[in-house]
Amino acid sequence: MEKTGTRTGAAWGILFGGLAVFVAAPALLLATGHDTIKPSADSAKELSLAGALIPALAGILLIHGIPLHAPRLLPEATDRRILLRQATTLALIAFLWPLALFVVSEVGYSALVRDIWALAKPLVFLVLPLVLLRTPRPDPFLLRHMWRPRQTWQWLAPIPAVAVFGWLSVLGPLAPPLPSAEDYPDPVYLAVGATLTFFTANVLEEVFFRGMLQTRLEALFGRWPGILLASLLFAWLHLPTHGQGSLPLTLGAIVAFQGFFGLFTGYLWSRYRNLWAPIAAHTAMNTLPLLLM
Repeated sequence: MEKTGTRTGAAWGILFGGLAVFVAAPALLLATGHDTIKPSADSAKELSLAGALIPALAGILLIHGIPLHAPRLLPEATDRRILLRQATTLALIAFLWPLALFVVSEVGYSALVRDIWALAKPLVFLVLPLVLLRTPRPDPFLLRHMWRPRQTWQWLAPIPAVAVFGWLSVLGPLAPPLPSAEDYPDPVYLAVGATLTFFTANVLEEVFFRGMLQTRLEALFGRWPGILLASLLFAWLHLPTHGQGSLPLTLGAIVAFQGFFGLFTGYLWSRYRNLWAPIAAHTAMNTLPLLLM
């Protein structure tokens, strides 16, 4: 039985290819004179490129500066072939979902259709993976480690990085303006939308991309190749809903914004194995501005 933990040529390819994409994306935006991006396709407020990159990079540096290491979630004896099959299944789900959303948009995309379509995310990113990933033995990390870290430091160590990221993203000098009542005139719609966003984005996306997908990619290829690949697939998730005009600019923007955010939350998960830390960071970016409105 082939074991995990061996650095392969594929791992080096993912590492250097992923780094190249993360360098090329902001370079493309700057080279074409786009130093601001829209946080979402329907946002009237823009975010500077520095405002997208600096919070994530500052958080990564803070995580790196705390010399604590997380436990291995998948044991060294895990069959590599099973992991590869599972990781491929999850990656295909992540890759095909935006394409399906694009098809829906072509037949009549609207805000109502988007909200209804979002309700299918729990089926696609939670129920479907749990059904497809069934193995003779249960996954060792799914409930025991993901939701209940056993060490106190796993709760305390992420606090500085999450706090600094949240402040820089929401209230810092490079943060975009907070939303106003004019942006969300209907408080009921705002409350329902914020609640759905919390569960379908802040929680569900972290469970899928970090807890399920990245964990397996790390076991296959190593920490940073796993983080890079999961972050790129996380950025790809936002392709249909975060358009910036042309396809190259959209790709550059989602890598510079959601991709770098994925690097930060991916490193949080890899370093501390406390899924509540990336969920807190996701909530700070998505929900905290609405609460401060």
